[in-house]
Parts: sequence; C-alpha cells; structure tokens
Amino acid sequence: MNKHPTMPAAEAFRRLSTTPQAAVIDVRSEGEYQKAHFEHTVNRPILSDAHRHAVGLTYKTEGSEAAKALGHQLVSGAYKERMIQQWCESIESHPQQPALIFCWRGGLRSRLAQEWVYQNGCEVIRVDSGYKGLRHEALKAIENPAPFVVLSGMTGAGKTRLLHRLRHTVDLEALARHRGSAFGSYFGERQPEQATFENKLAQALYRVADRFVLEDESPNIGRCHVPDSFYARMASSPMVMIETPARMRALEIFQEYIQAPAAKGMPLSALENSFARNVERIRNKLGGLECDHIKHRLSQSFQFDALDAGGTDAYLDWIERLLTHYYDKLYVHALSLKARKTLFRGSWQDCLDFLTDLQHES
Repeated sequence: MNKHPTMPAAEAFRRLSTTPQAAVIDVRSEGEYQKAHFEHTVNRPILSDAHRHAVGLTYKTEGSEAAKALGHQLVSGAYKERMIQQWCESIESHPQQPALIFCWRGGLRSRLAQEWVYQNGCEVIRVDSGYKGLRHEALKAIENPAPFVVLSGMTGAGKTRLLHRLRHTVDLEALARHRGSAFGSYFGERQPEQATFENKLAQALYRVADRFVLEDESPNIGRCHVPDSFYARMASSPMVMIETPARMRALEIFQEYIQAPAAKGMPLSALENSFARNVERIRNKLGGLECDHIKHRLSQSFQFDALDAGGTDAYLDWIERLLTHYYDKLYVHALSLKARKTLFRGSWQDCLDFLTDLQHES
C-alpha cells in the first residue's frame, strides 16, 4: 500500500496559486490536460490519450481486471523508465519547494507515479482528490473573491495600461488571451479552454488583496465566459471611470492594435485583412453604408506605413469613427444595465492617482 505523503487539495491549491516555483506534475493524459488545467503545472502523463482509449475499450468489453492488467502492461518497460526520468527531472529542476503530483481524483495513476518516483530516489507529495479537488477549491475562490473595484471607461481609454501600473489587480483579458472586443484576439495565440480560464481566474483571485482592481468587461471575452456569479459581482461593484476624448482613444487603439504588432514584424497586409474581416462581422450593427465607409477608409489608411507618423491621421479617422458609431453606443447601453456606485471619474492620470492612493489605504 502506498504510504507516501499526501496533501489536502485546499493546501495544494494555495501552494499552486502562490508558489509558482514549485514543481507540480499533472499525470493525466494530454487530452485531459488540454481540456482543463492549472497554471504552473507540467503535464507528464502516466497514460497517453491512446493508452486511455485502449484501457477504456478493454474495460467495456472484458471488465475491470483486464483493463487494469492492460494498463500495467502499457506503462511497463522502456515507457515506464522514460516517464520516471521525466518526473524526476521535473522534481529536481525545482528544488526550492517540495514537489506535488496529481491525477483526476488522486487515485491509481498518481499513486503509481508517486511510488515509482520514490523507488528511484525522488520525493513527491500526492494531492488528495487530485484535479477534481483542486477544481473544487478553484470554484470556491471564484464564488468568494475579496472586495474589488472595477476600472471602467470607453473603448481605448487605456484601462489595461492603467491596470498594469497598479499593485493589486486581476487582468481578465490577459487570462483569456483576448482583449474583449470584435478586434481583440491576440495575433497568433489560442484562447484557453473555459475550465482552464476559470482555473487561472481562481488562482489570480487567490493571490490578490482587498480592493484589487480589474477592468470592466462584457460577460464574454472572446470565447471565454466570465463565470456568472463573478460577473454579477462585477456588475454591482464600485467603479472608477476614465474619461478620455475620442481622438485620444483612437490613438490608444492605433498604438496597441496596429503599431505594436507592426513593430513586432506583423505584416501590414495581415493586419488590414484582420481588421476588414472584423468590421464586416459587425456590418448588421453598423449598417451597410457605414460599414462600407469605414472599410474604405481603413483600406486607404493601410497605404501608409503604420510606424511612420506621416500617415497616423488616416488610421485615426476610421478608428475614431468606429469608436463613436459602434463601441461607444454599446458601452453606454451596457453601463446603463449595471447598478454601480462611482467612486471617482477623471483623466487617465487622475484615475491612476486615485486608485494608487486607494490601494495604499487598504
């Protein structure tokens, strides 16, 4: 019987959220890990997706004993030695903190892995209840966050940039790998699966103090959905509002969505095509004539080098029009549906000063 050390899921979740330098090994299959995992974990499966399929098929046709025998056969020999080597390398690469290991429920897979690791001179702590227990703790963290302030402002007000200047924040867009608008996808990056997004949110919430700040968002950030209970808290939490003229907001959008990707080597043709597709996606809401007008001015602007100040106004013209004819209307409507107390409103710098002072007081 495996008598090696274990750790309750609540303590493991705390460690996982606050001590990223520890080795945490998830021995579930690749498919299980891709569907749902936690930050600061490494996937080293004891059974691959193909193995799990074969074992499951054997269980259905021949019973549990035959399935268990096949499982042991599949993870024997050279495969077993390779997995032990990978587990031990992960453990030894993070000697600062005791290593953790888990599977779906903290059962057979993680018990075997822990036993084999100990037989090879390494030490690892098994997480009671496995991923399922960690997931339970994550949902508790989402249901019971510390008090927070919502940073609001129309599209392009510089909310994310301000957020990064504060100490205690949760960046929902960074967690979702999406900026939260029709134009918000991170070029070349996939968004996390929903459960992974929720797990990342829970870990972020666990790390922050009272009066942390997060950016105002819609219920959906790309294809990631903000959990309903947490979004309900966002809708009623106190707010700080950035007030910025439309032209300045257009410049913020231009710098973040066009200049920055271009400076990193993104071809202007790819950026133009992406923006044109996204404008087309909202044709019905913009109206056909307005959509065609914006797309025409968009196409003209991309004749200029985005990194050359000479053509900046051509970009700003259609961006400002898109803001005032589409995004600002959406924002005003969404804001009217939320019962929030406004703590402060002002310029970007004034809001930064207010929130900095607020966090120093807490």
